[in-house]
Amino acid sequence: MKANRSLLTRFLYRIVAINYKLAQKLRIAKLKALGATIGAYADIGKVLIQGAEQISIGAKCKIEDYVRLRVGGPWKQASIEIGTNTFIGHSTQINVGTNFKIGNDCMIAPLCVFSDANHGFEDLDIPMKAQPCRYDSITVMDDVWIGSGTVILGGVTIGKGVVVAAGAVVNKSIPDYEIWGGIPAKKIKSRKLA
Repeated sequence: MKANRSLLTRFLYRIVAINYKLAQKLRIAKLKALGATIGAYADIGKVLIQGAEQISIGAKCKIEDYVRLRVGGPWKQASIEIGTNTFIGHSTQINVGTNFKIGNDCMIAPLCVFSDANHGFEDLDIPMKAQPCRYDSITVMDDVWIGSGTVILGGVTIGKGVVVAAGAVVNKSIPDYEIWGGIPAKKIKSRKLA
């Protein structure tokens, strides 16, 4: 009986794995049909995508379930570009109205938020919701590790080899090979040897 259960378990696991791979291939085919550019060997989970024709995902990327890639703002002027061999953890949100770029070999932990929009609030006679939005691009260079729950705001460039601690709020650019954390994020130390 025990041997039969093990054989049955292995059989069922194979069926689930085949179904997962088939569903993944169908998702990628659908995204490509909608205009997205997706490189070879990309592993795309159940992602939520708006503006597929303005999104480019590099080869060997892994994007987990419930990641949201949303290109808003002026039609066809905004874009999301994700480099090769980059990982994006589940439930991360990338909401942009301008150009957004993640380089190669990056690790983006779950539950991160990238947002380049900022509502105007200067006119006290007009509700903030009715005031115009301003957009400022976000760039993440190669070999970057962003910890879980981090928020990256517009106008920020994260340099090559940077580590951002979990839960940080990044509102200014970070030079290459530095470790930052906190709210707002500040330099903790350099990764370069003295």
